[in-house]
Amino acid sequence: MRRQPSGTRLLKRSDLIRIVPSGEESIFSPAGEFLRVYRIRQATTTEAGTVTYGLSSLLSVLENLQPTDPLAVTVFATDGWFGSFCSDQADRLVGFVLVQRRSPKDEQERLEWFRQNLT
Repeated sequence: MRRQPSGTRLLKRSDLIRIVPSGEESIFSPAGEFLRVYRIRQATTTEAGTVTYGLSSLLSVLENLQPTDPLAVTVFATDGWFGSFCSDQADRLVGFVLVQRRSPKDEQERLEWFRQNLT
């Protein structure tokens, strides 16, 4: 099993690619919307058996922000990890979530789970 990277170690990897936003400018949305989305993600990842790192901490931070506070998310990927990083308008990190990528076999099992449980 590969060692879990910290958020900052992930951002220093040579195989890092930026997925979202695709342009240079961040798109800001209200913190309340991020809280709603990440609560759903927590429920679905738990149900699907996906291990996340940092999600509980991010939810705690989001719960303490004003629902109208503007936040942006930037998503990065490496060959083994996905990372979503939330920041405020001053470009300060609010929190992050890391998810380890699945093997092709694991991904197939996940797709089967979704077919059985969500269709």
